[in-house]
Amino acid sequence: RLLHVAVADVNDDVRRAAVISIGFLLFNAPEQCPNVVSLLSESYNSHVRYGAALALGISCAGSGMKEALSILEPMINDPVNYVRQGALLASAMVLVQQNEHMCPKLKTFKDLFTKTMSDKHEDVMVKFGAILAQGIINAGGRNCTISMRTQHGHTNVPSVVGLLVFTHTWFWFPLAHFLCLAFQPTYLIGLNKDLKMPVMKFKSCAKPSAYAYPPLLEPPKEKEKEKVSTAILSTTAKKAAKSKSTAATPMEVDTPAPAPEKKEEKKPEEKKDEKKEEKKEKVDEEKKEKKEEPKFELIANPARVLVEQRNVMDIESSSRYSSVWNRNGLGGFIVLRDTKGGAEEDIIETLPPAATAEDTTTEEKEPSPPEPFEYTE
Repeated sequence: RLLHVAVADVNDDVRRAAVISIGFLLFNAPEQCPNVVSLLSESYNSHVRYGAALALGISCAGSGMKEALSILEPMINDPVNYVRQGALLASAMVLVQQNEHMCPKLKTFKDLFTKTMSDKHEDVMVKFGAILAQGIINAGGRNCTISMRTQHGHTNVPSVVGLLVFTHTWFWFPLAHFLCLAFQPTYLIGLNKDLKMPVMKFKSCAKPSAYAYPPLLEPPKEKEKEKVSTAILSTTAKKAAKSKSTAATPMEVDTPAPAPEKKEEKKPEEKKDEKKEEKKEKVDEEKKEKKEEPKFELIANPARVLVEQRNVMDIESSSRYSSVWNRNGLGGFIVLRDTKGGAEEDIIETLPPAATAEDTTTEEKEPSPPEPFEYTE
């Protein structure tokens, strides 16, 4: 039904909304969305192409799916400005919480965002999309993802509402802030029977680089200022030449040139041996720099754990705590069972919020509202 409306309806707004709705329907099966939307992304109607881009971003959010990125990548060079904006937004939504190990194309898209933002000749609408994309891809300091499902697979209604209102940025750009309702923090926090965080470590059965933060942005390096040689006027050069000619100079005598020293030519065999030694030294240095990466990682409680990382999380075997609920993978809040019930526990101290109730009472009282009055022309 939606595909029929997206192709046959007369109104462009209706066609665009129908294509975007496909993304909401397929959020439980994101692998099907690229196949459904691939032909619509090449439509002659620019509104349909924009809707296809957002449908991919909504259904494949946070997945880093290669099929979705392969459709979005050519759309970034679309001749219509708002289609390019939608492609930038959708690609950022797909690449949320991805690193170069999980998605090799991440660096190319991040460079594209920064290039589009700083390009003076780029359209304002496209630059607005690049700015939003840069914020989406780094949402929550890379500690949040976009998902319309809870940890246990149920539909998260606030996330759905937030994404739905975000699509209406087309009509009014301040509605972009509603995307924050769809952000969900990715964490793993262990709690004891008193609902306090004990000092413990979780084990991630994967290499640290697999789910690590992407490298931080480096500030631009300042270029060294080249020293400009001072300009010499023609009059000063003439004066210097005259002073040299008038001054008394001693008789110039040709000195015999020293005989050139004969350099000992090395044999080709010796040259080959030197090159081999240099190559060996370089290989040894590279091996020293590249140390073997461990196959697991210990993360302290509370921990940042991605959605894909939950399946490889476990509690350290030597730990005094174990999970009450035995299940594959750990994520969110988990209640811990203490195997040493009588021993004292090391509890992580929680810091109070910056603004306490005492600070709010000491502030000045708000002024009273004005007295009622009648308005006369």
